[in-house]
Amino acid sequence: MLKIRNGRDFVGGAAMVIVSLLFIWFGRDLDVGNSFQMGPGYFPVMLSLLLIGIGVLIMVQSLVVTVKGEPDAPANWKAYALVILAPVFFGLAISRLGLVPTMFLMIVTVSSASKYADWRHSIALALFMTICSVVLFTRLLSLPVSSFGPWIPFLGN
Repeated sequence: MLKIRNGRDFVGGAAMVIVSLLFIWFGRDLDVGNSFQMGPGYFPVMLSLLLIGIGVLIMVQSLVVTVKGEPDAPANWKAYALVILAPVFFGLAISRLGLVPTMFLMIVTVSSASKYADWRHSIALALFMTICSVVLFTRLLSLPVSSFGPWIPFLGN
């Protein structure tokens, strides 16, 4: 009889496997192609297979390795909800607010759920990640993403 020695890791690994299987299922109509002629489904399938492998390794490790002296922490439902809602907010707000306010608000809000970060850390992290995102997506990759939405036309690009 298998005994789960670290329930939190087992659930995390199982969640990774389930989410990866969902991504493969949702992208099943995309052409995968091969390594030399990659189709639009190649990267999502390969990334999902990698996540399935990591999830299985975490599940196997949770059967072998025991957590020593660390009591089970209660679930942080605020963090779960904010992490799930953050991409939804990002998708809905980026065309109206622009990249800078959307990233900043999203990171400050999500990091407020952490028990390790205070408001100063959250703002510093949001500023750093926002600046890096603007440089990466608008300058280096030249993606058609406006830094600020149409509500500030002179800062749009």
